[in-house]
Amino acid sequence: MKISKYTFILLFFVVVTSLGVLLYNQYRILERDLEINKNVMSMAVPDILSDLYDNSMYNDELRNLVSDIRGTGSFAFANTSELTDPLQLKLKTEIDKVLALNYPRFEYRVDGYTSSEYGCMIHRGNWPVQPQAKNVMEADNHLCFCMIYPKKLDIAMTYANKEAAVLGESADIIRNSLLLITVILGAFGYTIYTINRQKKLSDLKRDFINNLTHEFKTPIFSISLAAKSLKEKEEIKTSEKMSSYVNLVSTETKRLQTQVDKILQMALLDSGNLHLEKKTLDLHELISQVAESFAMIIAEKQGEIKLSLQAKRHLITADETHIKNVLYNLIDNAQKYTDGAPRIDITTADTEQNDIQLLVKDHGIGIEERVQKYIFDQFYRAQQGDIHTVKGFGLGLSYVKRIVEFHKGTISLKSQPGAGSEFSIFLPHVS
Repeated sequence: MKISKYTFILLFFVVVTSLGVLLYNQYRILERDLEINKNVMSMAVPDILSDLYDNSMYNDELRNLVSDIRGTGSFAFANTSELTDPLQLKLKTEIDKVLALNYPRFEYRVDGYTSSEYGCMIHRGNWPVQPQAKNVMEADNHLCFCMIYPKKLDIAMTYANKEAAVLGESADIIRNSLLLITVILGAFGYTIYTINRQKKLSDLKRDFINNLTHEFKTPIFSISLAAKSLKEKEEIKTSEKMSSYVNLVSTETKRLQTQVDKILQMALLDSGNLHLEKKTLDLHELISQVAESFAMIIAEKQGEIKLSLQAKRHLITADETHIKNVLYNLIDNAQKYTDGAPRIDITTADTEQNDIQLLVKDHGIGIEERVQKYIFDQFYRAQQGDIHTVKGFGLGLSYVKRIVEFHKGTISLKSQPGAGSEFSIFLPHVS
């Protein structure tokens, strides 16, 4: 599979866009949580002060501390403050008790105003002189203890960590989201690296195969030409031994040429540069031509090849050379993978889906079910024990499947050990 730089760019864009959408959604959720938290806390602070007021009504220790107030003053402290003043320390303790029940992460600031006078200045409209005390009186979350204590104690509470509280509650979610994003980015980067490395290895393999096979073709042609010339010599014709040697050289040269052609064809398929010269062909005629080329070989093995071409619509749009190669590979396998005399049945039929079905069936050694799913894989070869009884590169059926799929067809296999194999091909016919 050929992967261009534009594919990498598109893949990168898709991943980054997906992560951007994820981060944006996370931000919107966090923003919504902050708003909800703000509204909840705006109602929670009055409840906290109300509970504090109720608890203080019968708190003798706090009452005594308020009774000890002399003059007028103001104070401020936070939940993290280290206090030494007894009144402030007691107030903080009581506030923390209220918060511990429902708001354990609540961070606050308290501003207070004290006076030895009785009553609440805000209720009487008589504002204190101190600016800080005036801020307390005007605060929304203001609490006056004038109804339960003989001297003045007014406080205002401010919620200090709206964002921090939400982040604290959502910290695990945010942390996991960031971890997930990091993992995705890491996996994406590693995938790109692996794909690029595999592409380089694939290109290197393809170039090596192309160079190797082209280097083979020249000596093969020379040997074939020399063998053909030797056959015409009288001294070779009159010598049975020499003639058999020359025939052996010629036969093996043809076999080597066939294997080199297969490697070249697969390299062309892998490169994605295969160009099919499609035209209207008679499938029955192609079958007859290829079967005739095997007639002598099968006859020498005392076998037979039967044709039952029943399809009424047998015109297809295909590349003649490649379709012939498909038929050649299937018939060649059928006659090779047979212990005795090869018996091959080739049939065609029309289908309900308006395709043409081609069946190539042999009665040979068959294929075990556990390896049938690998039979169309490149370089895979079925074997008996640790020995390949038939030589080859394991490219034939892989090539067949690829060519059938290039013609928008399908191929399948039915086989049982000892009962032979049946390859079924469906190809679209000319409408």
